[in-house]
Amino acid sequence: MKKIIIALFIIVILGGTAFFFGWVQFRVPPGSYGVMRSKTHGVDTAVIREGEFRWVWYAVIPTNVEIAVFTPKPVDRPIRISGSLPSGDVYASFAGPDMDFSYEYAGFLSFMIRPDQLPALMQERGVANQEDLEAFEGRIAEEMLSFAARRLDEYAEEGIDLAESGMDTLREDVLGEFPYVENLSCSINAVQRPDTALYNSLKKIYGDYLAEQRQSPEPDNSPPASRHINTRLRLDELEKYGELLTKYPILLQYLALEKGGTGKDPEAAGD
Repeated sequence: MKKIIIALFIIVILGGTAFFFGWVQFRVPPGSYGVMRSKTHGVDTAVIREGEFRWVWYAVIPTNVEIAVFTPKPVDRPIRISGSLPSGDVYASFAGPDMDFSYEYAGFLSFMIRPDQLPALMQERGVANQEDLEAFEGRIAEEMLSFAARRLDEYAEEGIDLAESGMDTLREDVLGEFPYVENLSCSINAVQRPDTALYNSLKKIYGDYLAEQRQSPEPDNSPPASRHINTRLRLDELEKYGELLTKYPILLQYLALEKGGTGKDPEAAGD
């Protein structure tokens, strides 16, 4: 009888020990998340969460399982993006010296790393501990800022106004580009906003102008600003000629004689 009691006692102790070592949730502090990696099963894709009971049989095997603990926190970054719309300087010089298609935006960007993506980050990005996670958060924040700058250029070309639906569009684009994040908040105000309607109009006019120049038998190799000035001067000159001919119709006769190359006296021609 005594041997049976001792055996039962040993079984209870072994069972309790197995239960304790297999209870992986016990190793993760409240407010944190655990990612389990084992020699026999690799990285477990199910995140260990607070309040969710997890018992894993192969965690009982000594030195078989390691649990990395992560505590994702909100990442806040100030946004200060400035630049010029694509080829904005070219279109501005074509239109006139006072044109400016530069922009400047300021605001804040906030996000968190999705806890359910931690196993994927461990496998694909080498995020093995909290220090790695914080370094990854910093890299993602910088990549987001660069991505936002590129999208702002594209929004301007597409005529999307940030004051209306632009912020929702930017948020959706960022989430599509960075699937590891959640709770994304974008707050951007325009310090200097370009005139996108004028920009798009000049872009079309400039494109038509280049197409016309390519079809010309004598291409003009002068800079866009010089071509604009020459065109403007020619228009001014023609306008002055028009006013002059309207005021003095007799000049038409002189012009006609000059074009004909007769060499006759204009007054004799009139007789």
